[in-house]
Amino acid sequence: MPDVAVVGGTNILNYEVLENVRVVKAKTPFGKTELEVGEVEGIEVVLLRRHGRRNNIPPHRINHPANFYALKELGVKSAIGMGSVGCLRKDIKLPAIAIPHDYIDFFSNVTTVKNELFHITPEFDEELRKILINEARKVCSKNEYSLLERAVYFQSRGPRLETKAEVAVISRWADCVGMTAGSEATVAKELGIAYAAICTVDNYAHGIRGETVDYREIVKKAGESARVCLEIVFNSVRRLLERG
Repeated sequence: MPDVAVVGGTNILNYEVLENVRVVKAKTPFGKTELEVGEVEGIEVVLLRRHGRRNNIPPHRINHPANFYALKELGVKSAIGMGSVGCLRKDIKLPAIAIPHDYIDFFSNVTTVKNELFHITPEFDEELRKILINEARKVCSKNEYSLLERAVYFQSRGPRLETKAEVAVISRWADCVGMTAGSEATVAKELGIAYAAICTVDNYAHGIRGETVDYREIVKKAGESARVCLEIVFNSVRRLLERG
């Protein structure tokens, strides 16, 4: 089975990412989930569509513990999360790619811990981040994308977007805002899976540069950035597998 998983979100809602796909239906202590195992240019990977294979799971209903427990049961050791985020900094030129180095997640309370006394130190995997950064430098340069090699990711609960007042507050602490990467990083660390995120920065958050945010526009721009993001991700998967 593949050692590496790609976790996709809004970027790939309408993308057929893999070839020779087989669907794995998994039962876990946290519930049921579905994974895809397939190939990209001969490289076998697991694909987890966090919004479901039918794009019917909103952010606040994603079963992160079941998803990552299923990845672990398949033998996955490293996972790269893709996502679309809003930009909290008006000095960043869009479109951009961000590879967060830290995150803030006050509200999700997502965990795989049940009855044992157990604590982890939350973090993105630095070695995996370095691989993503090296590949992103090449791809972003040729596609004229800005690159944030360090960024603090603020996770909001969803499914609604943030108010202008909320954005004004969180922009003091973070560089981008999304709804999933913090929870994924937490459960991955609890389960011993190396995890890092790569984000397409597709819009300015509500009120930044006077912008008003529309979900349909977010999906459209995320889809446009998916090609760039996928190139970085699968180049990184190759580098990761070469290292063994």
